[in-house]
Amino acid sequence: PDLVLSANTPLLSAGLFQLLLRLNRTPVVFWQQDIYAKAMVMHIEKQSRVLAKVVGPAIMKMEEWIARSSEAVVVISDDFQPTMDAWGVDRDRVHVVENWAPIDELPQRDADNAWRRANVPEGAQVVLYAGTLGLKHDPTLLLDLARRLDIRGDAVLVVASEGRGANWLREHADGVDSLVQLGFQPYDAMPDMLAAADVVLALLEPDAGVFSVPSKVLTYLCAGRPIVGVIPEENLAANIIRREGAGLIVAPGSAGEFEAAVEKLLGDPSLRQLQGTNARSYAEKTFDITSIGQRFDQILSGAVRSDSGEG
Repeated sequence: PDLVLSANTPLLSAGLFQLLLRLNRTPVVFWQQDIYAKAMVMHIEKQSRVLAKVVGPAIMKMEEWIARSSEAVVVISDDFQPTMDAWGVDRDRVHVVENWAPIDELPQRDADNAWRRANVPEGAQVVLYAGTLGLKHDPTLLLDLARRLDIRGDAVLVVASEGRGANWLREHADGVDSLVQLGFQPYDAMPDMLAAADVVLALLEPDAGVFSVPSKVLTYLCAGRPIVGVIPEENLAANIIRREGAGLIVAPGSAGEFEAAVEKLLGDPSLRQLQGTNARSYAEKTFDITSIGQRFDQILSGAVRSDSGEG
């Protein structure tokens, strides 16, 4: 190939891949979604602190070398820059391109639509969790919220998911009337499902990478609905939601604050409207695929010219 764009490759594989490409003088653009080495070391530490001390420095050096030996590095936030500086990556080779969702495929729809009428009790407010739900996302938060909504009697929690977390909810939800569990919905139903929500939910484990943005958060932004996120304060997704005024952020482990944040939005239509508008506005100005495509074209073309000695 004239150029390789490497993204989301397991780090050890990426290191071997990079070595072979460098030996073949093939230019590489490293699309870095997270500081993978940090996440790996954190995972190893849970198993063995001794092992983490032994292999941790080598893992960190591998990702540093991958970044330094790439013609360009694409990162998803300015927050990566201090790490790039510490690794000795030239600033003119670092390009920030924030992640996005396909906004053209997620038009805003009326809240009163066929999907809502088919899946939600008439007149109920809707709190929605859609997407992957693993046990690491702490499904107990959703169960406790549904029980609290039972007391209110005017809202339901819709969980559109499958897998271990969804199965756990199903097994423990006897007698919880406010919980509506659905499987994954057809893609073409997603705009109506999101439009049916008054509030949408995002859960992220405490040890999630600082820089990661769950895809569901990007989709929620397109929907123009306020987000309640149980997300570490320092996480990029939390920063986006907070900075753009697109929802409320609660620290993991704060179940009471999570339920209070949901109830705050359910009881404040003007705040929901404001935060939903802010969410969609951010998506419209950031997720323009033509501009994103042009930016990547410039980065990739520049990397090829750089490797060939041109420019």
